[in-house]
Amino acid sequence: MKGYYLQFALAWLVSVSVGCTSAPVRYYTLTPPPAKALPASQAALAIDVRVVRIPPQLNRSELVVRTGPTEVTILENERWASPVNDEIKDALRLELQRRLGQVTGSHPLFAKVTVDVDVQHLDAELGQYALLEASWSATLSAAGARSAGAPATSCTFKADEKIHAGYAGMVEGYQIEIAALADAIAAVLTSPSSVDASCRQSIEGSVDRSGSKDH
Repeated sequence: MKGYYLQFALAWLVSVSVGCTSAPVRYYTLTPPPAKALPASQAALAIDVRVVRIPPQLNRSELVVRTGPTEVTILENERWASPVNDEIKDALRLELQRRLGQVTGSHPLFAKVTVDVDVQHLDAELGQYALLEASWSATLSAAGARSAGAPATSCTFKADEKIHAGYAGMVEGYQIEIAALADAIAAVLTSPSSVDASCRQSIEGSVDRSGSKDH
């Protein structure tokens, strides 16, 4: 009888052990790979990115995906490597550094750039799309100048990216959209005369701009 209970206990321990190891937790990041990061020699520009708001339902360690018109799923085993607002902040800062770091010598306003991002939507359906919608404002500061006196720009951004299947494809879609957001910000800050009238007015006052990426 004791042998029977011993075998049962061993079988239970093995089943629990298998169950615990069959679903490992995977971690994802939005920051670009090292090959895309800006060389240290070009990293003189100070860029401060602040994520001032993110939807509460997304402000968690687990990835969230849409699984129906009114349903989302929290993925317990698919997680962000750091808080999602930090992931967005760090990824956008690196992408902006790549785009703006080379103009510091020719444009005195680019001694420092402060960007505030308000994320309205960060939404994805596996194998279908990833959506990023946000508003942002940027302040330029010259060397030795007080940032309070710098001109401010306020715009909106929306990108809808077709993505590959799988959770990695979903995160890659978000990466592409953050890179597109950096493109939009850099375009407005470096060539304000070349953007549409509504965003050009926001440099003088306060109007928004929509930028989208259709697929």
